[in-house]
Amino acid sequence: MIDRPDIPSLSAKPISAADNVVELQDGALSQSHTSFRTCADLYEYWQHLRGDRQMPARSEFDPRDIQSSIAGTFVAEKVAPRVARIRVSGSVLNDTLGMDVRGMPITALFDPIARDTVAEAINDLFVAPSMVVLDLTSRHGFPRKSIQARMVLLPMSDAAGNITRAVGCLDIKGEISKTPLRFKVSSVRHTELTGDAPLAHPVETAPFTQALADRQSEPSFAFAEGVTEFRPKRHDDAVNSARSSAGPSKLRLIVDNDV
Repeated sequence: MIDRPDIPSLSAKPISAADNVVELQDGALSQSHTSFRTCADLYEYWQHLRGDRQMPARSEFDPRDIQSSIAGTFVAEKVAPRVARIRVSGSVLNDTLGMDVRGMPITALFDPIARDTVAEAINDLFVAPSMVVLDLTSRHGFPRKSIQARMVLLPMSDAAGNITRAVGCLDIKGEISKTPLRFKVSSVRHTELTGDAPLAHPVETAPFTQALADRQSEPSFAFAEGVTEFRPKRHDDAVNSARSSAGPSKLRLIVDNDV
């Protein structure tokens, strides 16, 4: 049975580890037996961006501000109910599956038996909306040892003010000895978010368009090839070009009038 206790806010009093609840006191996502500092750093940064609102916007998120946890951080996009695909990923997720995870659903990191649980948590993330913490364990057996991990999923809004983005973190305690490594869910914790709903943010395209036009007007660029103007060929031009490239005909017509 999956445990789904709520997560207290930063201002809440500490809860004992016996309650099996993730403690967020002082911005630390931790349990009694282990600490996942990478997830805690991401959570604190997300809270800083969020302020008094329900959540921050995707445009506010700058990975340069979380260099300490960037390897385990990823950004996902909602593409269907219960489905979010990874768009940007750190090296930890790639190392976990032994491949580039961009474009894959978040559930690809989990055992098939756990994917319905994760999909339901993703649905809560975007619909409620809520923040989600998943405590994970890996399948073990010779020569693979069991690994403990934690995944945090935090919602963000897009430019239209819709809740379609999520920033997450995968923090693994232990060495990945064999890939692909997939996880089982030992507990799920989620807290519904309060505050002002996300607002639409107008996207300014004029500066980018002007910068692109200025760059194209420059005479040359490093590692760039010369630009040749495209001119579509007519059928007659293509036939004449083929004939000229073939050279003179090697067939001759010989007429014998004496026959």
